[in-house]
Amino acid sequence: MAINIDGNRLIFEKESYALENRLVKKLNRVCKGITQKHPKEDALILNEGKEGKGKTNTSIVEATYVKIISKREVHLFFRLDDIIKYAQANKEKIIIWDEPSLDSLKIDHLKKINHDLLRLFMTIRKKRHFFIINYTKFWKFPEYLVVDRADGMIHMHEHNIGRFFYIRKKNLENLWNDKVKKNKRAYKKYRSFGGRMPDIMEKHFSELGFFVNEIPNATYDDYENEKDKAILSIGGEPEKTSKKEEIINYKLQLLRLRVSTLWKKLPISQIELGQHLGIDTTRLREWAKIDLENNPGLSSSA
Repeated sequence: MAINIDGNRLIFEKESYALENRLVKKLNRVCKGITQKHPKEDALILNEGKEGKGKTNTSIVEATYVKIISKREVHLFFRLDDIIKYAQANKEKIIIWDEPSLDSLKIDHLKKINHDLLRLFMTIRKKRHFFIINYTKFWKFPEYLVVDRADGMIHMHEHNIGRFFYIRKKNLENLWNDKVKKNKRAYKKYRSFGGRMPDIMEKHFSELGFFVNEIPNATYDDYENEKDKAILSIGGEPEKTSKKEEIINYKLQLLRLRVSTLWKKLPISQIELGQHLGIDTTRLREWAKIDLENNPGLSSSA
């Protein structure tokens, strides 16, 4: 089914969705930078916020709009290694990195990811891709990426799913410095405008013709299945860890698994459990899928 644009609206067969006018102008401007002959510019949009607040849906809205105006394919990945290989071997694509959960990674692994990101964006401008990155905490990524290379950042509201603040490129350095030097996350202070993202992902994903990893015309179920695989693989890479670290990691994952199913033994819902514990329901669902027996990164030996 064809999806069209009418002004600031995404038009599906039976429904249409309004986009924030100022966001549309930003996307048009960034898209122009990678389609004009001179000068060649970067195209990187960052979506940041806690789990379950709408980052992935936001990236789907952005990518759908850019796909229509640029006539480019959209490729969504969960692993950075896959993005690097694909981005270097192809050109003029829309690429989404939907990181599943970097909070659980060790410091040395995050350092490697940041090194790979630097390597990617220092060599990729000539490929003229449009990049979208979804992540939970901007300060865990290199300053070079957030401040120097990004065209702007969308921060998802913590208490109102779908609401966002847009932070312009010229304000990203101040946002970064406030966090690093004063430990303040001053999103409101540096926002240029705000709005609400239409919720299209679950309802329309299967119509969009996106690639998820290597799956063409992926369905929403394809997306969920591939994300589950990515989550289960976190921490599964071979690392030199001590026996003590292996035992602590196993116990942590066991605790998460038990917490995720605790609501079944209590007269409350999963949502209520998450509210009582201060844990997003999305994270509880992810913990419920932890496989203690088949994840090579976990060991129960004590």
